[in-house]
Amino acid sequence: MWKSKMVFAMLCLMFLCGGCESAELEQRGFPLAVGIDLQETAKKEEVEKMLVVSFDFPDLAQISEKGKTMDTPMGMSLEGSNLYHVEKSYENNTNRLLDFNHIKAMVLGESLISDKKSLRNLLLNLEQEENAARNITLFVAGSSAAEILSLTEETEGSMGTYLEEMLESQKDFRQKKIATVGSLMNQWHNQNELLLLPVLSEKGNRPAVSGYAVISNFDYVGIITVEEAMQIFLCQNLIETFLCELNQEEAAEISNIRVSVSVADDRDDPTVLVSVAGQGKLKAGQANSMGQEYQIEQRMEKRLMTNLQETAQKLQQEYGIDITNSYVSLGGYNRKLYQKYKNQPDAYNRSVRHLFEVDIDILNWE
Repeated sequence: MWKSKMVFAMLCLMFLCGGCESAELEQRGFPLAVGIDLQETAKKEEVEKMLVVSFDFPDLAQISEKGKTMDTPMGMSLEGSNLYHVEKSYENNTNRLLDFNHIKAMVLGESLISDKKSLRNLLLNLEQEENAARNITLFVAGSSAAEILSLTEETEGSMGTYLEEMLESQKDFRQKKIATVGSLMNQWHNQNELLLLPVLSEKGNRPAVSGYAVISNFDYVGIITVEEAMQIFLCQNLIETFLCELNQEEAAEISNIRVSVSVADDRDDPTVLVSVAGQGKLKAGQANSMGQEYQIEQRMEKRLMTNLQETAQKLQQEYGIDITNSYVSLGGYNRKLYQKYKNQPDAYNRSVRHLFEVDIDILNWE
């Protein structure tokens, strides 16, 4: 039923457009997901860089009788020096127009996000594309974007729908956490913040999040683990629940999370204080007495504080990033430091010190 409703909505949209005719739907291709890789080809003394764009189209033949006239394959890949040339190639190969209005997800190859010039050109193309929405969800391919979009055997045919439902099923995150095309465009224009993009890898013939690609001030710096990314989201107050492992046998889920951040000027160096509060519930292990529970509470606070401190130090040393993303709001935190580090986010991220406070109340004991 939901598939029929989706197609009906698409038809209504086309009918409402001024000057549109009913036949126009059959003259357009509506990809639900797009994968974009960067391919380099050596030509004499120079290297030519081409976009390889893979498309995931809905199977209209399974939805409506009219859709059976569609002869465009559900998946296809085209090459071009930019997105405009790829669109023209699609038109020439299918005799149809590309319509980006219904794209749910865009998967970028690591070779593309690590090439700043090519990534910037792609974003410029997308800005000029009238029907490309800024709220398209962004992913990074652990192998290649084309390989991810080809994993349709176990995803009921539609990769775009599968990726959308996969994100909707994640209940740990607060709203507006998902990285989008608009988020990356803001990075490009402002170049002053931290952005994490989920990395997809194949697992059981399905795409699964295996890590997070880090883009800091529009520079791709590498891929971090899911655990490290969750700690970054925690520090930025972007998640509602957090799993804290105390040891191999004990783990606790922290809910009702409240995070506050302040930036102090310590001898002209920025110091970020992150205070984390919440309620903990044992997911593995058990507290049998009030005294034992108090000990677990203390261990949980110490473990989380240590983990956050170690992660902040590691990622700052290896990638030069501030896991709290405090620079983007520095003007509101501390005007003196803002004036000192104005237009110098990299220098700020390398200089900032991190302090953490954790206050967790255990809920298991009765």
